[in-house]
Amino acid sequence: MDQIIPLLAAFGLGSIVTAFVQSGLANRTKRFDRIFSEKQIAYVGLLEAYHRAAVEGTEEAAKNFAYWQVRCDLVGSDVVCDAIRRIAETSDDREGRLKADNDLRLAMRSDLKFSK
Repeated sequence: MDQIIPLLAAFGLGSIVTAFVQSGLANRTKRFDRIFSEKQIAYVGLLEAYHRAAVEGTEEAAKNFAYWQVRCDLVGSDVVCDAIRRIAETSDDREGRLKADNDLRLAMRSDLKFSK
């Protein structure tokens, strides 16, 4: 009887620890999924606005691009934000724009954890 009580206590403690570990892992997964989703929405919105600004060239399209740029500033990595800033600054520099485009794609892939 004296050996059963410590044995039951050990199994009970193990169950509690397991429950806490599982809860922590589930919360971590939810957090990762939420962050990924926010970045994905912001990046897709930015790319659509970038395309629209390039095709239309209107003030409204430019303002839409600026809106998505700010959204990306909130959730994106520093490398992505820097590439977006360089895209906005290189409208007259074709070579600089191509470099910024390439850097943006690479930074987004890295930030979203996609491998090539």
